[in-house]
Amino acid sequence: MSINDLSEILEEKVGIPILTVFILKDEERYMAKCIELDLVTEMDTPEEALRAIVEMIKEYAEDYKKREELFMKSSNRAHHKPYIEEVLKCKDLWEIYRLIKVQYGYI
Repeated sequence: MSINDLSEILEEKVGIPILTVFILKDEERYMAKCIELDLVTEMDTPEEALRAIVEMIKEYAEDYKKREELFMKSSNRAHHKPYIEEVLKCKDLWEIYRLIKVQYGYI
């Protein structure tokens, strides 16, 4: 069973949207991209990139909630709502980490 299969099973059984973060090496830097929320950050180490994207996911969720009416009218943001709802349930960054499946690669 692949990780993707597991993510689909978890999402079906538990109803938790699983966020995917790709950590990609580009020469000397590391890019973290959350594909479901279309967020990207770049740092010097993979650990810093992951931490930065988790913080960005949290900040984006808080901003989304504040401006939900605007985001729900946006064709490229409205589908983020189920993910945002799950992120906002998290009490701390560790719980957000638990929502994330990380994959590594090269650009």
